[in-house]
Amino acid sequence: MFTLAVQKEEGQRDGNNSVAFVMGGRIGRRGWCVYTFWMIEKWQGVDYTTMYGPGYVIVWVYNHAVLNLYYAEHLHQHPSLLTQEQVASFFLLVFVALHLAAAIHGLSQPARERTKLGVRMQPSAREIDRFEHAFAQLLRGRLPNQDTPPLKKPRFWKVRDGRGMQIRWIGWVLVIDEGLLASKHFPALLAHALARTNSLDRFTRTLFDLFPPFRWAVLTLVGLPNACGKILFYPVWMKYWRDRVYAADEYAARLGQRYQLIRALDDLKWTMDGGTATRGGRWLRETPYIESRIDRLMRYQAPQVQVS
Repeated sequence: MFTLAVQKEEGQRDGNNSVAFVMGGRIGRRGWCVYTFWMIEKWQGVDYTTMYGPGYVIVWVYNHAVLNLYYAEHLHQHPSLLTQEQVASFFLLVFVALHLAAAIHGLSQPARERTKLGVRMQPSAREIDRFEHAFAQLLRGRLPNQDTPPLKKPRFWKVRDGRGMQIRWIGWVLVIDEGLLASKHFPALLAHALARTNSLDRFTRTLFDLFPPFRWAVLTLVGLPNACGKILFYPVWMKYWRDRVYAADEYAARLGQRYQLIRALDDLKWTMDGGTATRGGRWLRETPYIESRIDRLMRYQAPQVQVS
């Protein structure tokens, strides 16, 4: 037990260090670009036209205004003037502050979403029994071959009261609707959700949430690049998340829940994202159509059992 606890603590610490490393590297690279941009004095065009940099323009306008106003009252004193290094350092600090604010916003988003949904802090004893029964059913129903994936319980799971039939990860917490816990489809949908415990999906989602919001992209026009990569690669990100949904379906199928998951998706499709048509298809959405998931599950070929 002590070794397991130490391993969990080391794994969590490594994950936090990885997030900090990625965040620091991204701020460092883009921060250098911000500083360089505001340090540019001028650009020389191919037709010998000159365009002055924004940092140089700010310094020139400010210093001329200060000198004109200052000398009007103090003829024999010299005012402190603004330098381009100070302008670049100021915008660099603003850039770092914005990214730190975006990181805090992204890290706190799951907790705020769970609070908004009214997720209960602790499941009841009856709900725990239902969860344990479904998990034990998954353990018994695993396919008897070497390709069977590992099955791990979520470290944290909570219940949302109501008649909903959803199960989803909000941050690192698995949130289950109360109505689904008593449903016959719960084991199959639980198998799909537990695929996240055997992959880096939750860690990747955390990194994705650290990016600045889309509306901050307007700051790029004033030399503070924000959310540029998130916007440029948004279709790629959405395709990645759709592929991860398909991978979770395959994981559930490898646990012996292929046909059970098909029935669950077919019966509950109207309560799930992807159950109805959306304008433009699913290119800009992170979940595929339910019928596409069912079709893939129908065509899924389970690995053959190797007999020695």
